[in-house]
Amino acid sequence: MKLHVIKKDKNFLEVVLEGEEHSFPNLLRETLIEDDDVEFASYVMEHPQLGNPKLIVRTKSKTPEAAIKSALKKIEKKASDFEALLKKK
Repeated sequence: MKLHVIKKDKNFLEVVLEGEEHSFPNLLRETLIEDDDVEFASYVMEHPQLGNPKLIVRTKSKTPEAAIKSALKKIEKKASDFEALLKKK
């Protein structure tokens, strides 16, 4: 995956996630909106099968990058917990 920053401000980030489809951006968006400091998180694709998703994040106080890092850690933890459950079965 490659990232292309479209717009970056103190509390706003808009990036293109080159090489991704819907699964990862949707998971990231869902996890971001669980954060009380995230005011807005969404992604858009110009065409459902062509192009790359654009992730848009607006935060209240912390930086969007910090919010994304936190969300990625939560995703990693959920995946690890799921893997552990699978190993038990």
